[in-house]
Amino acid sequence: MSRGNQIFLLLAAFISASAVTVTAQVNSQNRSTMNVNNRSADNPGPVVYGGYQIGVGDILDIHVNDEDDISGRYQVDQDGKVKISLLPNAIQAAGSTTFEFAHRMSDELKQNQILREPSVTVLILREMTQNVSVMGAVMRPGVYPLEKPTGLMDVISAAGGLAPNAGNTLTITHHVEANGSNGTNGSATPNAEPSAPINLTALLSGRDRSASLVLHAGDVITVNTAPVVFVVGSVGKPGAFAVQDRRSQMTVLQAVAMAEGPTPTASLGRSIIIRQSQSDSERVEIPVDLKKVMRGKEKDQILEANDILFIPQSGLKAGMRRLGDIGAQAAVSAVTYSAFF
Repeated sequence: MSRGNQIFLLLAAFISASAVTVTAQVNSQNRSTMNVNNRSADNPGPVVYGGYQIGVGDILDIHVNDEDDISGRYQVDQDGKVKISLLPNAIQAAGSTTFEFAHRMSDELKQNQILREPSVTVLILREMTQNVSVMGAVMRPGVYPLEKPTGLMDVISAAGGLAPNAGNTLTITHHVEANGSNGTNGSATPNAEPSAPINLTALLSGRDRSASLVLHAGDVITVNTAPVVFVVGSVGKPGAFAVQDRRSQMTVLQAVAMAEGPTPTASLGRSIIIRQSQSDSERVEIPVDLKKVMRGKEKDQILEANDILFIPQSGLKAGMRRLGDIGAQAAVSAVTYSAFF
């Protein structure tokens, strides 16, 4: 064979081998891309990864090796169980993490001699029940998911923190099942068990261990609003003012100070506190001589929630003030007239 033919055969063999390699790479890439695209189309909703707790109503995406007869989407029923294809009995799921359920399902497949070495993967596609509710004086009240063990302060932070009208206490209402446990292993009954009030001042300062309290699905956190008092009449800034600390309360002078003080025409001696009586249709009027209180001759009274402090206007002072305004305008007019003439 001539040298030219040998070179030609070597080049042909090299080109053929290169074409086979490129074809294999392209086929491999196409298969990988097709699998990813199919997987994305199968899961349009959010997927929760990790060993998170399963609850009633959750939709699970279960994959067992390449067994299409077993793999698929399953929903946890009202009893907290999942009926898996090919298995004779349903498996308890609610209250378990995804890792625990995968291990339990793997054992069931072995015991029923369906697979020798099953590889089970469990993902939560949509969590239906693993939520807590935050209500009351927070910036963003609403329902928040429990995707992992979550503390009380974590949930309050997720709700945007405390609102300006937040009081000094909060309560946690736990849903209780028929067996007396909290709602972590199945559906909860309508029964509810409110906790003792938690002091927010102690909680935020770290003195209360409730900050590390782990919440459970169905818990309702209620941040109480602060009691308010109303200051109306002849003051600089009438309005409602929150009593931020129940222990210190709010006195009449403190309320007047928050309302930016009385106006020059206020009748301090005829101020009154309007307080709701035990009867919803009646109210009590308590006279207050604010002038004597400011001079220390009378006790500074403590206001109760929803009290209305009314400081009336003095007709005499208002009339004198109007006369003074008229006199000032007349003087300005006289000066202006004399300047021109």
